[in-house]
Amino acid sequence: MNRLVISLVSTSVILTACGNDDSDRLSQDIKALEKKKTEAQKEYDALKEQNDQKDKEIKDKEEELATIKKDKEDALKKQIEEEEKQKELEKKRQQEEDKKAAAKSQSAAAVKAVMPNTIEASTNGKAEVVLKKDDLPLELKDSGMTVNIGQLQIFSVTEMPEGQVLLFDGETEGYVIIYQVTTENTSDETLYYNNDTKLTVGDHTKFSDYASFIPSDYQEMSMKKSKNNFNEYAPHEKTTSYKSIVLATDEYDDLKNGKASLVIQGGIASDAQFTDKSELVSGEYTFK
Repeated sequence: MNRLVISLVSTSVILTACGNDDSDRLSQDIKALEKKKTEAQKEYDALKEQNDQKDKEIKDKEEELATIKKDKEDALKKQIEEEEKQKELEKKRQQEEDKKAAAKSQSAAAVKAVMPNTIEASTNGKAEVVLKKDDLPLELKDSGMTVNIGQLQIFSVTEMPEGQVLLFDGETEGYVIIYQVTTENTSDETLYYNNDTKLTVGDHTKFSDYASFIPSDYQEMSMKKSKNNFNEYAPHEKTTSYKSIVLATDEYDDLKNGKASLVIQGGIASDAQFTDKSELVSGEYTFK
């Protein structure tokens, strides 16, 4: 009996010892796993943080790229709009130049039925062509300047308001000579020239006017290279313009009776003060 008790006790002690070893080992395994888990969690958190940072960097780069792309698109759009605007302006400018060139070319090619003028608008009267002269033999060649008057028309002006038109001394009737003149500096130097004519009619002397009754597009100043000095002609500059001379009714009667002559004035100079101007004039054209 005693032996049986001793045997049972011994077996119990052995089993208890074995159970304690397993428990310790399991505890150590758990702790090891928990440690690994903690380390893995730290690695995960670090990787997640890195990924989040990379995502932020990617997003920032995408936004920067989108901004650059938008800026480029806006700039390109603006450039295209500006180019289109400039093309349209250039097209309109070219159309205007073509229109003016066509009008002037037509004017130079043949005598218009009525030369360009603003007589009726300026006088509130009635204007009618009463005399035409084509291919007048009037030419001046001097000091590198060539001047030609090829076409001339005379207008009668009637029904003007009495006392209102100063150029006609307030009379209700009068006459206007309008002529076309082509002026060219054939030299390589800048020349100065007033580009006018002198009409001697009866006992009176009259000089041409560059603006009176002439539309602005046909005035010489509108086509000059120099916008500050009306009598300056650049090397090889050429203009075709219109000028006018006002006549009273008695002066026109003298003209019809062969008592009027027209000459192209000289006075060409190489400086703006006309210190060395020439004195040559063209030959006379006598109205018949």
